Amino acid sequence: AINGLLIVRLRINAFIVTLGMLITLRGVLTGISGGQTFFGLTGSLTYLGSATWLGLPASIWIVVLTYAVGIVVLTKTRIGRSCYAIGGNVEAARAAGIRSDRVVFGVLVLGGIIAALAGIIEAGNLASVTSNLGSGRIFDVFAAAVIGGVSLLGGKGSLFGAFTGVLLLNLIFKVLTFAGVPEQWFDFLNGAVILIVLMGQRLVGGRTDE
Repeated sequence: AINGLLIVRLRINAFIVTLGMLITLRGVLTGISGGQTFFGLTGSLTYLGSATWLGLPASIWIVVLTYAVGIVVLTKTRIGRSCYAIGGNVEAARAAGIRSDRVVFGVLVLGGIIAALAGIIEAGNLASVTSNLGSGRIFDVFAAAVIGGVSLLGGKGSLFGAFTGVLLLNLIFKVLTFAGVPEQWFDFLNGAVILIVLMGQRLVGGRTDE
């Protein structure tokens, strides 16, 4: 919600706000925890990360359900079409009568809720909370999104494509791990993927414009 207010009301760049808030909250977490790892979480906190529903981890069901609902909303509802319109051209969307500020704020709040849910699931899966929990995941998200065909400039892409990008990126990581590549190189891979795909999108976009 705080990010939403900063972006919608003060018109601060969304990426800068997100990155700044990430650094701020990580600093708060490190300061409160003293860099320690906390164990002995209650059953209610570890349930979603450790429970099994119908023979599969609860986290898988939650992810599938979240993606399914998201795909339906983006492709079949007015809100979803508004999201694409705002991502493509916010001024044109406003001219068409779309309340862009309200939609953007709602999307940011929803994104925060989903991120919090993911954090709870991961903490439950590890049965612990560390000061660096989720560190670097923002770049995993960027890499998976661009692999799945999502434009970081907005207006293009799909949740199914993003889901495919997540699966493909994790498959690449698994193959590299199996091949004995140190995990420290994964950040390099994320950065390289983002740069290569962005350059490809730029080249394709430039040719299309011509």
